[in-house]
Amino acid sequence: MAAARELGVEAVVEGSVQKVGEQVRVTVQLVSVRDGTPLWGQTFDEQFTNIFAVQDQISEQVARALTLSLGSEEKQLLTKRYTENSEAYQLYLKGRFFWNKSTVEGLNKGICHPINNTGRR
Repeated sequence: MAAARELGVEAVVEGSVQKVGEQVRVTVQLVSVRDGTPLWGQTFDEQFTNIFAVQDQISEQVARALTLSLGSEEKQLLTKRYTENSEAYQLYLKGRFFWNKSTVEGLNKGICHPINNTGRR
């Protein structure tokens, strides 16, 4: 929250992701920087194979909660998908997780994923 205060923002989005088998639960909340009170929150339960739809739902709900008037270009940015391959996206997220640790081990784990015998990561 200190970084949010430094940046002069009124609220931050916090969240967590849990995955069991092919089921994913994403919990998101919008929290006031001033006093830490939740302004909005929602839980999304979806099949992991449809993770991009979950992202779209979350971004739309957060935008509504913020009562922003978005133009068509901004709406497109909220729902932009960089890949349709959920496995590739999951590997990307794992790589970012390790890369953000800012350690030599984390950086190596973040960029090195073994490729199985099908040629896929």
